[in-house]
Amino acid sequence: MTDMGNSPHSPDDKPPAEAGRRMTASHRRRRRVLLVLALGIALYATYAGRRTPVEPQHGVGISWPEAAQPVAKTPFRVAIYNIRRGKGTDGVRDLSRTAAVLRGADLIGLNELAGPTLWGRGDHAERLGQSLGIGWQFAPNQYRWHRYHFGNGLLSRLEVGRWTSEPLIYERGKSHSHRNLLKAEVMVAGRPIVFMVTHLDRGAIRPAQLQHVLDEFVQYNPAILAGDLNTTAADPLLIAFFADSNNVDAIARALDAADDRGRIDWIITRGLRVLGGGMEPVGVSDHPCYWVDVELVDEARNEAGTLE
Repeated sequence: MTDMGNSPHSPDDKPPAEAGRRMTASHRRRRRVLLVLALGIALYATYAGRRTPVEPQHGVGISWPEAAQPVAKTPFRVAIYNIRRGKGTDGVRDLSRTAAVLRGADLIGLNELAGPTLWGRGDHAERLGQSLGIGWQFAPNQYRWHRYHFGNGLLSRLEVGRWTSEPLIYERGKSHSHRNLLKAEVMVAGRPIVFMVTHLDRGAIRPAQLQHVLDEFVQYNPAILAGDLNTTAADPLLIAFFADSNNVDAIARALDAADDRGRIDWIITRGLRVLGGGMEPVGVSDHPCYWVDVELVDEARNEAGTLE
């Protein structure tokens, strides 16, 4: 009987050339599959990773930590901080350091906030509000990776009623110029103050954005505008704006810093008396944090009503 298992030419054996052809065909199929997968991933990343502006938003009331309640307080402290997504000049991202800088402020405008993460952590406004035990509202201006990606926000110990977030004019094709204006009614001594937060572009569209924001601001009294305007006191638009004595550079008044020509972060008031203020130098962020203490001026009136 012939031992087929020991035969040098088993029926299952293939000539070397045919085995090589089968291996080459298998490799070609694998490469095609990998190419299709890579193309699909690239197309998805291009679609999902693009930055698109956020549509107008509005609401009544803001979010609060469990068991926290708004307080009635006057005078009150207003702060503005571009937090750079919690990244310090040392390159470390640590929102607990940001919260420590803001502790003690009653009404806070925030710039350069990150949105919620893909793995379920809240946006930076929420995380700071929870840490400080105060209310928060995130105002995203960009949508990316199937989520609100980036924007402004506010924190408040005071009661907040109606609020709106509207996109500003931007340069087509330049996603960095997607900006917005957050407006909220804040109750102080039973009266509404319109609190506005914005962060303007650095490019050619900035003057148009600034003019729109200033035009909005002067419709209200009392009112506060807080934000990184990416321009200094030498800006012709601001020079003309401050020619009206009703519009007050609260930081300059509080810190006697009218000669600080390089400052681009602003707290501007109407119908409020500036009592004092202070600042936290760069370090926790690449921007200083400024704050001012203010109170209502008795004769101030809501000349153009409140938010619609």
